[in-house]
Amino acid sequence: MKDHNGTVLLVDQEPVVIDKIAGWLSGAGYRVEVVKDSAVALDWWREHRPEVVICDVGVSGIGGLTLLSAITTEDKETQVIMLSSESDRESIVQALRLGAADFLLKPIDDYTVLEHAVSRGVADNRLMRQNRTYKEELEATNAKLKESFRLLKEDQEAGRTVQLKFLPPAKRQYDTLSIDYRIIPSLYLSGDFIDYFRISEHKIGFYLADVSGHGASSAFVTILLKTMANKIRRKMLTTLPELFSPAGMLTSANEELIPLSLGKHLAIFCGMIDMQKNELTYCSAAHFPPPLLVNGGKIQAIDGKGLPLGIFEGVTYADSTLPLSDDFSLILLSDGVLEVIPDKSVAEKETFLMEMASKGHHNIDQVMEFLSLAEVTEAPDDIAILIVSRNS
Repeated sequence: MKDHNGTVLLVDQEPVVIDKIAGWLSGAGYRVEVVKDSAVALDWWREHRPEVVICDVGVSGIGGLTLLSAITTEDKETQVIMLSSESDRESIVQALRLGAADFLLKPIDDYTVLEHAVSRGVADNRLMRQNRTYKEELEATNAKLKESFRLLKEDQEAGRTVQLKFLPPAKRQYDTLSIDYRIIPSLYLSGDFIDYFRISEHKIGFYLADVSGHGASSAFVTILLKTMANKIRRKMLTTLPELFSPAGMLTSANEELIPLSLGKHLAIFCGMIDMQKNELTYCSAAHFPPPLLVNGGKIQAIDGKGLPLGIFEGVTYADSTLPLSDDFSLILLSDGVLEVIPDKSVAEKETFLMEMASKGHHNIDQVMEFLSLAEVTEAPDDIAILIVSRNS
């Protein structure tokens, strides 16, 4: 630990000046190093880097102004106070231009002025060193953050690749039945998930799931859901395929999610189209906004009152059935779409979506255009759109 107020390099060749300045500053608590030759002084400064240098303009060696120039060129932190026995304006101006912190004339009548200049120089030097240290630490931290961000991006890209592999093709045709969807993630990974599958020759199943939260943790749950749904579906189809139902699938999924304690819940709409009977069988677990069914020229919102998956034990879900006309469109949206409908209450946003359907916006491109989703680059929430339709 230092036991002095700072180190001062005094570069002068006059014994009287040296004794007075060194004596005064030593008495004020400073460590003073005296060098009479400016070239030697430069070498000493480079090795020890004192806070303050006091230098006579006319000192022997390379000269005071040359020493000043060398110091200020190599290091902006050392504070240099120039002395001169000549009140010559040119030397003063040149010294200040070269970066001198102060300029005092000899003989010095009031050594408190010199002490004040040294004290200010030490304080400025230490502040600049502290700022440099902070800057270096900040740059090192930023470098670590950039590296962490790079690794995170790599992880997200890998996760995105995996998630995309779990998603089905964006468009599929089952005889006269068309399925089309889009997912717009708020982050690199999405907490919304869509899947569809053939149940039998005449039955097609599908679901849109919205996992709470955003990012990697929610995306992980979508992959888990896909795996669970496949297992549940295979089990149901292997045992009694004719009894496959959306409600049964959601009930089984909830039973498997509860013990995992993931800290996530799912809102999900699961449906099954029977193309032979022209029926929609569905089950909704807290899905919002309600899907819109454009059926035989009429539009209805399909409300569901089921609880979300992954929170409550022992929940039993129930199926509902609606007749379908030869031509119909079922429009499912995740709640993220409500975030891009501006300046409206939730009820007004639901009305806005009903108006969209009533104006004939029934396919994926029309819905994307009506909601201006093609222009969305940073969605505040994950957005998923699934449209199941048939045109005779």
